[in-house]
Amino acid sequence: MSSEISQAKYLGEWELVPELSIYQSGEPPLAGRYSLRLDGNRIEIAVNWTDQEFNPFEMHFGGPLDGERHDYEGPEVTHVSYRQVDERTLDSTAFSNDRVLLYAKRVASEDGRLLAISQTMSVEEGEATNFQVYRRVKID
Repeated sequence: MSSEISQAKYLGEWELVPELSIYQSGEPPLAGRYSLRLDGNRIEIAVNWTDQEFNPFEMHFGGPLDGERHDYEGPEVTHVSYRQVDERTLDSTAFSNDRVLLYAKRVASEDGRLLAISQTMSVEEGEATNFQVYRRVKID
């Protein structure tokens, strides 16, 4: 693992700042936590959130942080790719064969206190983008 990846500013525990969320698709959550960790050369992502009806949800996903497409078994998703653009930026793409279903860009602020996430997804009308801001809770 390169030291550049292990010192990435996007790694750590983050808490959603709901009032800064902008959603084109779906409803923004009432609360949320986002965790980005390294396990060797793999990025591990955990997301917990509470929806507008106070229902809790949780997701875990991740893969090799090499920018390559890797097989994935999930609803509609056949391949995923994770890539560190620089020490502040992590990109991921979910594919259905050759079609991009979801592209996410995570960018930590220069001081490492905030994380902005932009998710552009394929929807019936074309594309929609959801934007969230998280505040650092803990450095990994």
